Amino acid sequence: MKSGDIVFLKAVGNNARYRNDTYVEEYVVGSIGRKYFDVYKDGNKSRTIKFRLSGLRQHTDYSPDWKLYFSMQEILDEEESERLSGKLREIFNSYGKINLTLDQLRRISQIVNEQIK
Repeated sequence: MKSGDIVFLKAVGNNARYRNDTYVEEYVVGSIGRKYFDVYKDGNKSRTIKFRLSGLRQHTDYSPDWKLYFSMQEILDEEESERLSGKLREIFNSYGKINLTLDQLRRISQIVNEQIK
């Protein structure tokens, strides 16, 4: 990461509470220090958001309003992962017979066993 790079900030926590869809804004990396770096939007360097270099978490005394990503694809991949994980939780977090074929269960079992090894 260097000054002038484009990053994407996704609204999280209270900042995302009343928004209907994923809210993402494009920012530019400003100054980079030893512990923190700043990002700004639309050439307005007077209104910056500070992030920690270690962990890339927004530097604040409260809960963060933004989560930083280096590409829009990272955001899309994270959302797809959350959606698919939710679907699997719905299927397997229930009592009774699971509505999957034996072949589907074998393929899922094979994938799960890959993760365990």
